[in-house]
Amino acid sequence: MRITPMDIEQQEFSRSFRGYNEEEVDDFLDKIVKDYEELINENVRLNEEIEKMQEKLKEFGEIEENLRSALLNAQKSAEEMKSRVEDEAKAIIEKAKMEAKALKQQVFQREDLLKNEIDSLRRYKFIFKEKFRSMLNLYLKMLETEDFEEKGNYKLEEDEVTKEKEAKNIPRERSEKLEGFNLTEDYNLEEKED
Repeated sequence: MRITPMDIEQQEFSRSFRGYNEEEVDDFLDKIVKDYEELINENVRLNEEIEKMQEKLKEFGEIEENLRSALLNAQKSAEEMKSRVEDEAKAIIEKAKMEAKALKQQVFQREDLLKNEIDSLRRYKFIFKEKFRSMLNLYLKMLETEDFEEKGNYKLEEDEVTKEKEAKNIPRERSEKLEGFNLTEDYNLEEKED
């Protein structure tokens, strides 16, 4: 089932503490809706053009039939003229068919690009959520560690973090590579330049 601009516009997300900025999400969804509507309108326009081309093909076919019946009754010179007109009609028909085929191909390519972009955005959302969840779990672990508060120890033991990840089935590479942060081996967080 295809997603419509209305679906994107009416999509609601659950709220959570320190969640996404609603205004940024709404602005981004508005941009997606606008682009998606433009692509749909373009698709409709191209389909209308294809229909017009098919009507022209039909008209050319009718013209060709009329020319054949008229040329059969003509003299030798009329037969030469018939041959020239038929060649021109065939060239026009071939050109119209090629243009219709090219327009259809463009529509399919644009549709595929849009589907790929939507899939990419879904993957990005999933990866971002997983990285963010891993970062929050790491912060929670730091806050729950009494040694951290009492001794001023701002490092977590690697064994403790590994046990926590294994208990929650979080792969190491997913929990260590956070967008916008680098996680060093002693589990200190540092800002990463974009």
